[in-house]
Amino acid sequence: MNWPRKFLLLLAAIIVAGALALGVRNYAQRQAWQRMRPELPALVGAEAPGLDARLAACVSRLQVWPPDLAALAEYARLCHANGLLEPATTGYQALVILEPGEARWPHLLASILAGYGRLDEALPLLRRTTQLAPDYLVAWLRLGSALFKANDIAGAEAAYQAALTRAPGNSYALLGLARCDLQLERWTAARSHLQQAVASDPTSGGAQSLLASVFDRLGNPAGAALARTRMENGGLYIEPTDAWLDELTAYCHNPYTLLTAASSTVADGRVRQALPALERALSLAPDDARIRRQLAKVRFALGDPVEARAQMERAVALAPGDENMRFDLVDLMRKMKDHEALSRAVAAGLAACPTSTAMQFEAGLLAVEAGQMDKAESHFQFAWQNRPDNPSAARALADVYFRTNRSEAGLEVLEKIIARKPQVTVLHVELVEHGIELRDPRTAGWLRRAIDSGLPELPSAELKQNYRRRFGVELQ
Repeated sequence: MNWPRKFLLLLAAIIVAGALALGVRNYAQRQAWQRMRPELPALVGAEAPGLDARLAACVSRLQVWPPDLAALAEYARLCHANGLLEPATTGYQALVILEPGEARWPHLLASILAGYGRLDEALPLLRRTTQLAPDYLVAWLRLGSALFKANDIAGAEAAYQAALTRAPGNSYALLGLARCDLQLERWTAARSHLQQAVASDPTSGGAQSLLASVFDRLGNPAGAALARTRMENGGLYIEPTDAWLDELTAYCHNPYTLLTAASSTVADGRVRQALPALERALSLAPDDARIRRQLAKVRFALGDPVEARAQMERAVALAPGDENMRFDLVDLMRKMKDHEALSRAVAAGLAACPTSTAMQFEAGLLAVEAGQMDKAESHFQFAWQNRPDNPSAARALADVYFRTNRSEAGLEVLEKIIARKPQVTVLHVELVEHGIELRDPRTAGWLRRAIDSGLPELPSAELKQNYRRRFGVELQ
């Protein structure tokens, strides 16, 4: 056998061996894909319009080899956004393997696992996210939080410090460091970090609340009281904005889930961030009055009263018998100072919901403005009789009596509502002030009762002074 022939045979053998190896590898990859390939979740039906069909299309595209990564990413996000967390986990796990350079997949997978308390599985994924996307700030914050929960205080501090190097003065990172300080009983260090946090973001309710506790611990009650007066949202901790999680809004098909998420965002004080969820929900359920009602409130808060009114009027048209929808329209018209529209909304609301105490009360206010005291009295009486614990209706009724020279009836109403609501400061003040004005001999007793109630906002000194000027004696 000559040399060229030997060479050709050797080359052929190498090619065959390579082909066999490639075939084996290809077969192994196919088998691995078959094991990790996600399946179609259980049908969700009408509660998430269009979701079942979209998921079925994704699964159909995933039957081929090589895997359709775009279909896999869509599948995982659809499941995650719609609360199908087990199949979402399966999808993300496959993506972490098939697209190892994409930071979103370990980050989103870790958010699910951490939510289940599976920190031992979430931590490596969070670390991987910070390696792939070192400038994505929220990844460091989530890593720090997970390490803190896992009682790795040193690791949590390192993560928060890494966040601060990328965003100096970040209130979330400073709050995280303060929590680490508290865990190790480093009270002055915690105070310093918290003071920096609230200086950077005065709206951080979590930082203000914790600062108050630290001041208490350090024996500074005045500082603690001041911190508590500055707390917003009840001192609740609000999660940092996560753009990658927010991207899931576009994949959610459940209008109620979107509405709930938007309402929660509004409650956190992040009104503008509620818009994408509401607009997505409206595209899925345009005839849902609840969505339009919430959208109206958000639009008004964002300075768009025209759109707010259009959405609120549409909500009422969709749910004409809903008292809350009617009242919100009335409230909006009052805020917009459109008296004619307000009058129409109240009249229509009263016709649709004649037993509504809120509508009766609003009708009473309009009657007072129009000088129609008989009508006002009727409306306020209805509102108070049907809600006897409502101080607003009682005060309004009493005011009508005083305006129409029926002072004794007005005083009687105030006495009755105080018996039901003794903690309402303004009721005591009004009763005492009317008693002083009328020189009523019962005023001394009313004033003593008010003072003895211990109401912190009661202007006791002013009321005593007015009493002395009117009656010429000191209150005994």
